Amino acid sequence: MKLTDKRFWILLIVMVYASVASAQTVFSVEKISETEYVKAERECSRYNVIPADTIADNDIVSMVLKESQAKFERLDSAWQQEIYAIYDNPDFGFDKRWLTFLPELKLYGFIIPESPHDDAIWWFDSENGKYICRAACPTAVNTNGIYVSQVGYDCDWPLDLRFFRREGNFIYEFESYKSLQYSGEEPYCQGDESGLRTIFWQDNNMLYLKTFDHKRQESVYLKIKVQQTVRDVLENVMPNEAVRPAPIKSVRNNKKGGKR
Repeated sequence: MKLTDKRFWILLIVMVYASVASAQTVFSVEKISETEYVKAERECSRYNVIPADTIADNDIVSMVLKESQAKFERLDSAWQQEIYAIYDNPDFGFDKRWLTFLPELKLYGFIIPESPHDDAIWWFDSENGKYICRAACPTAVNTNGIYVSQVGYDCDWPLDLRFFRREGNFIYEFESYKSLQYSGEEPYCQGDESGLRTIFWQDNNMLYLKTFDHKRQESVYLKIKVQQTVRDVLENVMPNEAVRPAPIKSVRNNKKGGKR
């Protein structure tokens, strides 16, 4: 029996909604041993994008810095003064010291504070200097274009992760994960006294992190599998097939809180 066009689309819609309804578990969280964590950390360089140590002077960089300054000057004057107060740094300015560069993702990012505990990052395409969007500062960046951001808090830090993806000329937030049982302070700082990374990617969609379990009152190691569901795709695709840009929400600055 052949399906008419109308029946085909009805069937397709039913299948999509069924998939969305069943796709409730986006994250698979598993506690692992310290041995497994350390082994994965030794091999994580294949899956993690590290910001460039140096940024060369060129026309694109000049364009990005100029546009960042223009965006800053369009902010409310009271908020401009508050930003200076948050940084409490007379050297703050629109130069490369406040710029991050992710070569693998072809992104420049200018970090700008949004509160004493959260900052925003203005993303620019590193090939043409065009502004992309405002989004959360990355805590750990995957080579496949996904990055995770731990939200900053002044106290009682929960594990509060937001996941972003770059697709072409867009960056969008596709999922979030929050747990009051675990601390977010360790992932936020990205490293401990021993030099061990406290958050990193492994095997594309597998996130490893070291945190503190408030229930057990001990440090634990977690492995979180991140899956983008049908629901996420549908929610982030607009009629013109473009992907929604990341929402404007506050994020943390890696200049404050020990992050580098």
